[in-house]
Amino acid sequence: MIAVLYGRTADPWVTPIIRDLQALGDARGREIAALPIETALRALREWQSVERLYVLPFDLPADLPPDLPATTPLLLAEVFPRAEVINPAAAHELCWDKLATARRLLDRGVPMPDTLITDDAVEAGDFVRRHQQAILKEPRACGGHGHVVLLAGDDGALAGEVPGGRRYAIELQPAGAGRSLQHGVLAVPPPFYLQRLVTQVGRGGVLRPAQLLRAYLVDGQIAFWTERTRDKIRRPSDFIISATFGARYGFVRAVSESLEHLVRRTAEALGLRIGVVDVLRAGDDGPFVLEADTDGQHMLIDRGFKQLPEYRDTFDFDRLIADALLAPPPPAVRVAGPERRRRR
Repeated sequence: MIAVLYGRTADPWVTPIIRDLQALGDARGREIAALPIETALRALREWQSVERLYVLPFDLPADLPPDLPATTPLLLAEVFPRAEVINPAAAHELCWDKLATARRLLDRGVPMPDTLITDDAVEAGDFVRRHQQAILKEPRACGGHGHVVLLAGDDGALAGEVPGGRRYAIELQPAGAGRSLQHGVLAVPPPFYLQRLVTQVGRGGVLRPAQLLRAYLVDGQIAFWTERTRDKIRRPSDFIISATFGARYGFVRAVSESLEHLVRRTAEALGLRIGVVDVLRAGDDGPFVLEADTDGQHMLIDRGFKQLPEYRDTFDFDRLIADALLAPPPPAVRVAGPERRRRR
């Protein structure tokens, strides 16, 4: 049995993906079952036969039975003991935790924009002042959510702008739980995850966003690339080039071997089997890896590029996922015993 696991709370976002995966399975005479996590947890014995599983976003039910693990990798292993999880939960958790992602990539020598991860508010403020502008990122997020473009004034005070253009005075606090906004001041507790804002100089010396490319990977192979752009840059937060906040997609037909090598290094470092890697470059500055994302419990890879007029089967990411779900198992490797080897 092949199944796609998801949560009822994610229905509006995952339904089109599941529908596409099921249609691809039907076209090949194979069933891909849609399985809500709520249903899976009510009849555990029924899912012993699931051989392959693809995971889309879900919330753990509040009434999760106490005898089941509360961590996703262990829960999937318990509910689907025979299943090969095509997008492993461990890789998804690593990509969801942006601090862990950055630490892993930096430890492996993967180039990223100048990055600081610290609990020290003074050190964080000095980082912004040294670069004049930086992006403050949420430790767990995707699609640019929670990003703040920080700017250092001549007096050393920090200001920030969030997508949409709202601006605040910024206070980096020594401790606390969660951001808070009061009287136009956005208070931010640690940990602080900061990256230098990479830009390029356009006509008349005007700063422009760096080129932002996204590679789509399946089973270690780069399937295709897209680029995200903005037509106009009116404010600092427009440097956050996210489809969530109005950026446009375009397909990129060819990239350099060095870029492809960088993406494969990133995927290998993160254990990424199916996912995307975002790469940034500005002239001779870069390329840098920004982040990597996967489908899974917390995140969903954006498929907005499917709406482009130039979209073709070549760019059908879900078809490639279906290929991985429907692929025959690798042949068993037979190892000759001692007697057979001696006879040879």
